[in-house]
Amino acid sequence: MSGPKSLVTAAVSVAVLLLGAPAAAAEPDVVRGMQWQLTGLDLAAVHQRATGAGVLVAVLDSGVDRSHPDLAGQVLGGPDAASNTDVDGRGTGLAGLIAGHGHVPAVSAGVVRPAVTPSASAGWPAPSQSAAAPSDPRTAGVLGVAPGAQILPIAFAPAPGATGDPDALATAIDRAVFGGAKVVCIGRGVVPSSRLQASVDAAVARGVLIVAADADRAGRPFTPWPASYSGVLNAIPADRSGQVPVAPLSGRTTGIAVPGVDLITTGVGGGYRMDGGSSAAAVLAGAAAVVWSAYPQATLAQVLQRLRTTATDAGAPGADSRFGAGMLNLSAALAANLPQEAAPSVSPSPAASSPAASPSGSPRPVALADSRDWRRWLVVLPLLLFLAGLTVWAVRSARVRQQAA
Repeated sequence: MSGPKSLVTAAVSVAVLLLGAPAAAAEPDVVRGMQWQLTGLDLAAVHQRATGAGVLVAVLDSGVDRSHPDLAGQVLGGPDAASNTDVDGRGTGLAGLIAGHGHVPAVSAGVVRPAVTPSASAGWPAPSQSAAAPSDPRTAGVLGVAPGAQILPIAFAPAPGATGDPDALATAIDRAVFGGAKVVCIGRGVVPSSRLQASVDAAVARGVLIVAADADRAGRPFTPWPASYSGVLNAIPADRSGQVPVAPLSGRTTGIAVPGVDLITTGVGGGYRMDGGSSAAAVLAGAAAVVWSAYPQATLAQVLQRLRTTATDAGAPGADSRFGAGMLNLSAALAANLPQEAAPSVSPSPAASSPAASPSGSPRPVALADSRDWRRWLVVLPLLLFLAGLTVWAVRSARVRQQAA
């Protein structure tokens, strides 16, 4: 194939991908080259230490297409038929960003195809110059953050593009915990409900890490639950320049900024798709799986500590509401020498002990979703009103006595 013709073929392939057509027409090695997060997170060095092996990640979304060659052998059977198919491709995309392992490229006889270097990401740390990892023949297609992890698909989105019911998501979380997942990935935002918060609290009490998207693409409506709940690790989507185009909607400062803009990943029917925004949850879930596979005895609190304390500070000094704890630095999270701590004593809230609690009538303000300080006024306000009334009564009584005298 001549040089100009090769360039035309590559350009057409990329155009097909961006337009959302079946990506079987795309050159798989071009797909690998478009994964800018591979260099942004220095995954070549990270995977020499850990790949997520031994960690089960539940993907709660639209189901997962288990037939994709980049996911072969990584996806377990879901609890129902809907979980083992995919109504809109988003669940398969999340699974690829977490545990995609690529596949061996089909090369015609006598043709030598050069390896494609992933595109650079200027806003992230430069890749380390560590020794090369053992050669993997699966150089085509999507490589996830944790290619050794296994995926448990659980569908709760009822139709293409639907956000889903919060109580259905609560049931999906319960299923993920019952299925043995250590990490739960949620890429859709829903409205809050007491049933959803009860399931979140119960999962955290069992030491399960819930990672939830905290924003989507600009201009798209997004409700920041369960990312607004305490105990959930919220994923903040950042672009290749290290900027956060859409500020996290929960307003929390405990999240982590991760690659989440223009990410190419697996799609239904063996194809590929471009994801962004809410797909940051998959990248962060994969990072947590990698840390847990490197430290299998770590507690939930210790995994969170590694991810948060090693994040690269960005934006305003210290934790802030735009970048959270900072930019994910997965290599530092693996290498950090953190003091061992006792397992935290976590007890579910009263709502968590009642899984049949009815959903709340309306969404709570985001500011209240992450703090319970307002509850103090339920005690203080009646006392203040009583004291004010007592003062008014005393003043009036004094005036009456003066007039009588």
